[in-house]
Amino acid sequence: MIHLEGENYHFFFCNPDSVARVQSKISPFYDYPISTIEELPYLYSQPSLIPKFLYEIEYDRRTYPSSSMKTESYIQFENGLISSEDSKFGSECFELVRGNSYPIKTNPYRLLGTSPIFIIRDGIRTQIGISYPGEFNLYRLIRKRMFSTRYLSLRDIVNPELDEDSVIRKIEELYFDTESKTYLFRLVKILYAGTPAAEQELVSNLFTYEIEFAKFLRDRIFSIEILPLIHGPFLNSILNKLDERILKYSIPKLSPPVRKMVEKNVSKNRWKQILDGPSKKPELGESFPEIVEKEIFKRFSRRIYYEEGNFSVYREVVDSEQLEIGTRTEIEFQAIPGDKYNLNASVEGILLYSVTKEKILFQIQKYMEIIRFDIFLSKKERDSFEFFRIPSGSILEIPRYDQAKMIVGAAITSDKKPLEFNLLSFNY
Repeated sequence: MIHLEGENYHFFFCNPDSVARVQSKISPFYDYPISTIEELPYLYSQPSLIPKFLYEIEYDRRTYPSSSMKTESYIQFENGLISSEDSKFGSECFELVRGNSYPIKTNPYRLLGTSPIFIIRDGIRTQIGISYPGEFNLYRLIRKRMFSTRYLSLRDIVNPELDEDSVIRKIEELYFDTESKTYLFRLVKILYAGTPAAEQELVSNLFTYEIEFAKFLRDRIFSIEILPLIHGPFLNSILNKLDERILKYSIPKLSPPVRKMVEKNVSKNRWKQILDGPSKKPELGESFPEIVEKEIFKRFSRRIYYEEGNFSVYREVVDSEQLEIGTRTEIEFQAIPGDKYNLNASVEGILLYSVTKEKILFQIQKYMEIIRFDIFLSKKERDSFEFFRIPSGSILEIPRYDQAKMIVGAAITSDKKPLEFNLLSFNY
């Protein structure tokens, strides 16, 4: 199974040998400015999360419209009692105390344990309160920050029956500049040198260490000039829907290889009809080259993760030698009262470690391929954070905003299991 629809996220359990093709449309459920939301790629070859409250997607011939953020009901904790605005907690609600479970039969309910409280309700685990109040110390580690971007893989567009020399000859005929062709030749070497996983690793390193090559992969390669390399019915699917007058307007500006490709994909009679017919100046963004480039991006862009910059992650204990040589720094924290916080999680894997005036700290209990936090500030404002390849035991920090209404999040573990969670501090 590659895809799973969760409460607030779509989960895609992909790898280089198991690729998901996802049509996405920016469609925020709330009034977030569209310009602040990233346009997503079409091909996914690594574990990925897509927020349901930001996008409408189409996958496996099914459309999933955007939807609101969903959370469990808020539980208030005060003077040893928990209470909920729901009339009762339900038959499948238990308090967990030192490995034992005790049914919660009343509302309000007097707790047997002390903060942090853990309860199970209808299969969801809720942590009430923080794990570490008061003053405490953690060791800060500096890790490479992973970013996601998109690129075009020749693996997705080149005729698989062609050998390396044939592809190189095709590239030599393209109307790219010399530098761009050099990059394309290197991509051919990568394509024929190994497996999809090896290609992914090599391309990730290119984004990290070769900035100009990365710019080409991220932007310039999506030019219409790549069209003669694209195998299959891609161009026909565009030409069949395109206004012939707009195509006629663009023909004089097409490079010879692209024009030859277009002519090859229409009948002689239709080509003559287009050349002899009227032309129409397209609206901005609706010219033939612009349509082709948008479709190349939509249908063939892949998501890739690469290293750039650093971020802080914390641990409770580190090796003494590492501390001495300065690779770890001891940091002191001061928690604020945290009994009002509810962390709801679909499965074990994350704890609310502590809350300070400026930060919220989460402890990761399993190795995470990807973990994402979305902070709901208002129906027009949000903030989000993604982390990749986070080891078990790590403590992550995100900003604490006084005006935050809720935080929702999701993760995919190393064994390809989904995790969804949300953090509430009042009954929103």
